[in-house]
Amino acid sequence: MAKEDKSIWLVFFEGIKIYALNIHKFLLYMAFPVLGQLIGLVMIFGLTYWFTRNYQNLAVKYAPLNDFSTLLTVVVITIIPGLLIFMKAFWDYLVAYGAVNSMTEGYLNTGKVYDFRAHNEVVTNRTFSYIILWLLFGIFAFLSVIPVFWIIGAVFFIYFILIFQVFTFEQGISPVGYFKRSMSLVKGKFARTFLLMILLGIFTYYFLPAGLSVIFDYLNLTDILAKGFEAWAYTLPLEPLEQFNITPALIGNELVKELIFLIVVGFTLPVRSICWTLWYKNLYFDDSTEIIEKKRKSSKKVSAKTFKIEKRGIDPEIIRRARLEDDEY
Repeated sequence: MAKEDKSIWLVFFEGIKIYALNIHKFLLYMAFPVLGQLIGLVMIFGLTYWFTRNYQNLAVKYAPLNDFSTLLTVVVITIIPGLLIFMKAFWDYLVAYGAVNSMTEGYLNTGKVYDFRAHNEVVTNRTFSYIILWLLFGIFAFLSVIPVFWIIGAVFFIYFILIFQVFTFEQGISPVGYFKRSMSLVKGKFARTFLLMILLGIFTYYFLPAGLSVIFDYLNLTDILAKGFEAWAYTLPLEPLEQFNITPALIGNELVKELIFLIVVGFTLPVRSICWTLWYKNLYFDDSTEIIEKKRKSSKKVSAKTFKIEKRGIDPEIIRRARLEDDEY
C-alpha cells in the first residue's frame, strides 16, 4: 500500500506535537548544550572584566603581576575554565543536530523519547566523518555570506538542508556525498522545502523569542540584565561610536535581546530537527518509490561507479531500552 505524501503543514504541526509531548525531556537534553555555552562565555568575559578592573590593585599587592609573562599566564589561566565549558557545550550542541534525528526515529517506532546517550552515540561513533561534515558546511556558510554569493548560497542552503538527516540515517556515503544526497532528495520539492524552512524560521526565530521577551519584561528580568550588560559596556572604548548613537544603554538592551534569542533558538533545536527528520522520511519514501519504478522498467546492470546507499535502521538495543520504564535506565 502506497504511503501518503505528507503536506508541509502536517509535518510542521506533527513536529511541534512531538516536541510538546516530550518538552521536559528535550529541555533537559538541551540544557547543558545551550546554557553551558552561555555560562562559559560569562565566565570568560566576566572574569576578564573583573581582572581588568582590579588589575592595578592586584599588581600593587602581588608584585609578580608586574611581569608581562606572569600577567599573560594569569590571564590564560583565568580564561581556560570558561573556555573548556564553552567548547564542551558547543560540541554537545553540534552532536544534538544528529542525535535528535535518531530520537525522532525512535519516537516514531516506540512512542517514547529515551536513552539520550545511545542516540548521541549515533553521532559520536562516527566523530571524524561528522567533523568533516561540519567543516564542509562551515566553508559553505562562509562563502555564502560573501555578497556576490548571497543568492546562490541561499538556493543551495535549501538543497543542503537535510545533510544531517542523511548523515544519521544512511550509510555508505562520504561527507561530500551527504550534500549530494540531500540535493537529490530535495530536487523537485524545493518550493515545499523552502516553505517548511520559512514556517520553522518564523516560529522558532521570531514568534517564540518575542513571547519569551514578553515574559522577561513582565518579570523585570530585562531591566536587570540590561543594567548588568550596560555596566560592562562602560569599560569599552565607545567614544568613536557615539556619533552613531551607540551607547552603553543601547548595547545593554541589545545584548538582552540577543540572549533571549540564543536561549530560544538553542532550546528549540529539537523542533527543527524533528520536522526535518519527518520531511526527510517523506522524501526518502518518494525517492525510494521512484528508484523501484525505474528498476522495474530497466534490467540493465548498475554502473560500477554508482555507490550503494543503505538505510540505517534504529539500533535494536535502543528499542529494547524504550520498553523499560524511564527510571530503569
